[in-house]
Amino acid sequence: MKILRRNLSLMLAVRYLNPLRTMFSVITLICLAGVSLGVMVLIVVLSVMSGLQKEMEHRVLALAPHYVLYVADDMQRLRLSDEHLDWVGLMEKIRQLPGVNSVYPQLENEAFAQGARGQMTVRFNAIEPHNEGQTAPLREMLRSGTFDFGEGLDQECVISAVTAQSLGLFVGDTLHLTPVGSLEEVAKIYTMIQNPLQTHENKAFVEAVSTVFDGAAEEPRGVVVAGDKLQGIMEHLCAFDEAKLRESEKEFCNIFFDAIQLHAGGVPFTREEQEHWRKAVQEMMALDRDKEDGKAVKSINEMVMPMDLRIIGIYQPPENMPGPNVYLPLQIAQDAMGYSTDGYSQAQGICVRVENPNMPGNVEAEIATLLPEVRVEGEVPYTMRWMIAPWTRTFEQWHKLIANERVMMSFVLSIISLIASFCIMAVMFTMSMQRRREIAVLQALGATPRKIMGIFAWQGVIIGFVGAVGGVLLALLVLYYRLEIQAALASIGMDPFPMDAHGLTLPAEYDPATFAAQAIKAFIMVTIAAIVPAFVVSRQDPARALRSN
Repeated sequence: MKILRRNLSLMLAVRYLNPLRTMFSVITLICLAGVSLGVMVLIVVLSVMSGLQKEMEHRVLALAPHYVLYVADDMQRLRLSDEHLDWVGLMEKIRQLPGVNSVYPQLENEAFAQGARGQMTVRFNAIEPHNEGQTAPLREMLRSGTFDFGEGLDQECVISAVTAQSLGLFVGDTLHLTPVGSLEEVAKIYTMIQNPLQTHENKAFVEAVSTVFDGAAEEPRGVVVAGDKLQGIMEHLCAFDEAKLRESEKEFCNIFFDAIQLHAGGVPFTREEQEHWRKAVQEMMALDRDKEDGKAVKSINEMVMPMDLRIIGIYQPPENMPGPNVYLPLQIAQDAMGYSTDGYSQAQGICVRVENPNMPGNVEAEIATLLPEVRVEGEVPYTMRWMIAPWTRTFEQWHKLIANERVMMSFVLSIISLIASFCIMAVMFTMSMQRRREIAVLQALGATPRKIMGIFAWQGVIIGFVGAVGGVLLALLVLYYRLEIQAALASIGMDPFPMDAHGLTLPAEYDPATFAAQAIKAFIMVTIAAIVPAFVVSRQDPARALRSN
């Protein structure tokens, strides 16, 4: 009360807002309710959208790596092989970086799976049995059985609950798996053997390689073949459809191609090189189609590797964020995909999980400094290019969709709050017009325009502050009982946040920064809405106001 007596503007503002004195206080209560509801709606919607975004991110990142490292040649992704790169040692170096939780090889493919109820196409991923960083997020989703593959040398697997239900399988049953990649190779071989030997079919090519040394210029070091002859043979080699060439034909074509590369520009063929060329031509012409087709068909037995896997666990992936249908031990997955042939261990890439995927810091830059140059030697040596793909790029469209939904919702609701502020401004104008005579008396008694303006400015401050605080408290109450409110609205067909599409209950994030930001924004908007009419009223002529009705 002492504060009120010392501040005339504040005292009059409180008297005008007193709900027991005049009918205009009803309008004040409506303004308070409008501000509170506006703040409440903004906080509730943004909290739910933030909770939904975090929940979906958590579900995605439980199955997806935070970074994937791989090498590429132009636009083609290549295998990591310890023939050219110590990728296992590279994984150990990355694992030592601060902020890195786990590192594991990437190996995934599709396959045909068969069970008691039929068959379906599934996607399988490799898993390192003793890599706790990779298995820990998966163990949380385990519904029955275990993720313990032992040493990872036995033909075992963990399947998703959806796959188990579709195929009628349980823990302890056998899953029959045939990798799709094998069937693609079989289809290529089948297409190839429908055609005749390409090197025999092309008579012009046979004639060119058989007579390449006819008319060649003699030199002390050998013979020099005319450049147009070599160019003609090269054109025939490039015209062959590689998918239709048998393996033996490819070997002879490579011999001719390498020889032409070495002797371009007038480099003479030595006697030994001439004999080697002629021998290759004779052996190529001696190829038998039936024998070559027999070799191709025999290779199918080595290529198609159906496996019988014992199911040791069933896990439940998130709804609408399905993970792999099947998890295999790394060694078994490499065998199934042919990534452990010729004594070399191979992988598609390296997966990295960090402590905070949304704020990784300098992890990506530090990883980039560890990536070695991968140079493949051969007739034409080349260097493979490293690529680093963060999870935000892999799920870029989904991530942008959620973020844009949140921004647009905030924008739309802010426009609604702005409209409410204009309504409050109109109310303040009405109230000021109704009190013109009282204001004129105050002016006649010596009240300055600043004092008059302060009366209505204080009203806006009080309404804004009380409404903002009330809106925050109301938002907390609504968020606490959000599931009950959602169920009640859904029962009458008015569910504002249907979660069936996402497969989760209504989430929410209690972020004090969001609460404070929305409350402060509403307070500022209401205060400004009150100052504008206060400025107009404070400039009125008191004599005219006293004479008016």
